[in-house]
Amino acid sequence: MNSNGWQSFLLPYELAVEGFIVKLESIRKQYILKGLYNPIEIVTGRVKTVEAILQKAARLNVEYSDIPKKIQDIAGVRVICKYIDDIYLVKELIVSRRDLKIITIKDYVKRPKPSGYRSLHIIAQYVTETIEGPNVIFIEFQIRTHVMHFWASIEHSLNYKYDYQIPSTITFRLLKASSAAQKLDVEMTKIKKSIDKLEEKHELKRAKNPLEEKEIKLNSVRKE
Repeated sequence: MNSNGWQSFLLPYELAVEGFIVKLESIRKQYILKGLYNPIEIVTGRVKTVEAILQKAARLNVEYSDIPKKIQDIAGVRVICKYIDDIYLVKELIVSRRDLKIITIKDYVKRPKPSGYRSLHIIAQYVTETIEGPNVIFIEFQIRTHVMHFWASIEHSLNYKYDYQIPSTITFRLLKASSAAQKLDVEMTKIKKSIDKLEEKHELKRAKNPLEEKEIKLNSVRKE
């Protein structure tokens, strides 16, 4: 496939990612404007590069013609949350959507990968409208906390930089760091629950217009 062919192939994925960034940011803004608790902190998206697609296909022994069916994370939308409980609130927002057909849900929060990776993944089918008609594609949603994202970003960059040949001593330290990160996430979630109880008892009052609730972001699709 030449460059024009790949651009045409990737266009529906780009449309899907851009669309869901807008949709999720819209939901986030509605929560804020209505003064409701907002579980969505940051929304970003990416479409895999041609090189990354081909590398993954080779690693998984996927035939070229099977890439659209078997590489299901070409389009990716990532939602960053503050607390562990927020992950499951966002999960429900996504699985309840009528424009998605949920294929698989992998909970690496409750059951982390051996590497220490933690996140919640949802693979769904989505129909994009093009000038050639409807196009059914797969899209992956990753939902995680800031702490999970910090760890995953570093682990991913190391694996990418060194072609998944990180020394065992480093992978062991990354695993220990993941354990420490998990403890931090749990403690921050407990703190939130304690604050919620204080609010219920009217022992703690919220500011009328907290600055953090006024921040609205829209991130453009990036390639990785």
